[in-house]
Amino acid sequence: MKFYIIIPAHNEEENIGLTLDSLVNQTLIPDQLIIVNDNSSDSTKMIVEAFVKKHSWIRLINKRSTDQHLPGAKIIDAFNTGYDELDEHFDVICKFDADMVFESNYLEKLAQHFNSKP
Repeated sequence: MKFYIIIPAHNEEENIGLTLDSLVNQTLIPDQLIIVNDNSSDSTKMIVEAFVKKHSWIRLINKRSTDQHLPGAKIIDAFNTGYDELDEHFDVICKFDADMVFESNYLEKLAQHFNSKP
């Protein structure tokens, strides 16, 4: 089962490293992970770049948008930016927040669930 993940991120330096650590340590590694760095003014970009250098399946897209707080709209726009970069060869596409930490078998359990109920 092919998992593609998109993570919109804006000023997530305190969280994004933990989120990415939990994803690179999955028992089922995603096929693609795109982080859309949406105009961060902190070290979010540098943290993600360190993961990109180590993992070929992780990509960073830097997006310049407004600094204005726009609940929902900014996240949806960042997600769509990442989605436009994907091919159509996925089984499951996930949108995760940049402050989530996953159990090591999260994606494996998700795949088992999808496979058990086609």
